[in-house]
Amino acid sequence: MHVALSYNEILLEILQYLDCPGFTRNLCFRNPYLPACARVSKTMSVPALDLLWRDLGSVMPLLKILSSFHWDDGAQYYRHLDGLPVGDVERFKQYACRVRTFHCEHPDRWIHPDMTLDVFRWSGQRYMLPELQSLMWKQRSPSDTTVMSFVVPSLQTLYFSLNFDINASNVSPPISIAISTLLANVLAAPTSLQELCLNLTTLDFPISPPPLMHVQRLRKVTLYLRWPTLAVHFLRPLSRLETLTELTVRTYGSDWDHGIADIGEFDGENSFLRLQYLSLCGPFAHLSFILSVTSSPSIDFLALDVEASDGNSPDDCYAFLTTLHTKTAMWSTTLRVASFQFGFEPNHGPWPQSQEYIQPLLVCNALRHVRIELPFDVLSITDEDAATFAHAWPVLVNMELVGNFNHVPSFSAVADMIRRMPQLSMLTMPWLIDDAGILALQGLTEPISGQLKTLDVACAWLNFSMPQAGLFGEVLERLFPRLTFEGLSGGDPETRQKLMRVRLALDRARRNNRRAIDV
Repeated sequence: MHVALSYNEILLEILQYLDCPGFTRNLCFRNPYLPACARVSKTMSVPALDLLWRDLGSVMPLLKILSSFHWDDGAQYYRHLDGLPVGDVERFKQYACRVRTFHCEHPDRWIHPDMTLDVFRWSGQRYMLPELQSLMWKQRSPSDTTVMSFVVPSLQTLYFSLNFDINASNVSPPISIAISTLLANVLAAPTSLQELCLNLTTLDFPISPPPLMHVQRLRKVTLYLRWPTLAVHFLRPLSRLETLTELTVRTYGSDWDHGIADIGEFDGENSFLRLQYLSLCGPFAHLSFILSVTSSPSIDFLALDVEASDGNSPDDCYAFLTTLHTKTAMWSTTLRVASFQFGFEPNHGPWPQSQEYIQPLLVCNALRHVRIELPFDVLSITDEDAATFAHAWPVLVNMELVGNFNHVPSFSAVADMIRRMPQLSMLTMPWLIDDAGILALQGLTEPISGQLKTLDVACAWLNFSMPQAGLFGEVLERLFPRLTFEGLSGGDPETRQKLMRVRLALDRARRNNRRAIDV
């Protein structure tokens, strides 16, 4: 063996190429390479086993190394004999300490429910997986406390979700107390927790707020909550964490007034002060409230997804846009990525026009990426709007405007907008091109943009005649030398045929230019 392979760091780097997380998490598809490497020599065995056991998707591999592990024909599941031999205990500890990620996405229905805790108790260890760093846990019962054996001091990431029928559960004490106590114990345990994801969407009643003051290193939080009161009870302690920089909240339900009545007072000037990443999903009223209690002056990423809800109304929409405008004015120099998705169909009433949904972002001149999906309604984007976008977002790299438009800007206006956005690389936006527009662009000989690479034409209005398609392709190649087409599969057969001719003409012009340069 080469002397370089005697260094553990070099061996780990080499063996990384043989590792794949899918092998170790799927019990039916094991990695054949790392076990083979582990059998080569003692030197290679340690790093190979470290990688092989790093990610687990079930406790089954750990239990199978026990000599007392056997199949019970009568009960139709695996179980064990009472007690563990000394050899089993040492072998269990040897492999358990290697696990860094445990994603228990599917319950082990073939294992006796009490077996995991019994083995843990007999092993004499304080924790089941003492060096665990990432845990994905689906709680199968309100009274099951197995998760506590996996909450270790080294834990940095926790994904916790409820995976049982609330209505079918017969628990004493009541479910709300049982779940509140379990969450309190999990979060109060000594850990190095930096990332927390809680999916409590099956709960339709309030529970006590968790003691988040114990997780002082918490940096990223994701919440999936149904009852508005739950959302508020979690947000209030989170708002005081000085380490929190990323927050994602998805709320369900329309009974927001009930939640507002119980929220208490937020410290308006000191809520979420260090927040940089904010992603929200829910009805207008939910989003408005969370935005209003966010005091961070330096939001860098903002994603808002308005879902269809019976609670949405024009008044809620206007209140939301007003709150959003106030906040974006505060983030005008820090906001770099914005994604707005208004995924609802407005009913009868005075709903805002398309420009009003975009207006809050026009004050953010540091934006690099913008995506806005407007609600399904009669929408309009004009040549003047395109000029406004160019003035508001001079350093934009990626721009997407999606919706059902009845009026779109001309391609000449869009080309001028691209010229004034020198860093724009990808554009998805409706525009109109006809024979007159192609002839007007034919006189332009200098490139407009050397950065534009992707132009999505699926939403374009191609009103030119078939013979002009080739000429339009030549114009595009001259104006945008690095351009490639996307969205060629959309539209009716005639539109697809036009697009194919445009693309062929663009490619032909590009080949001719390369030959001229070579000569």
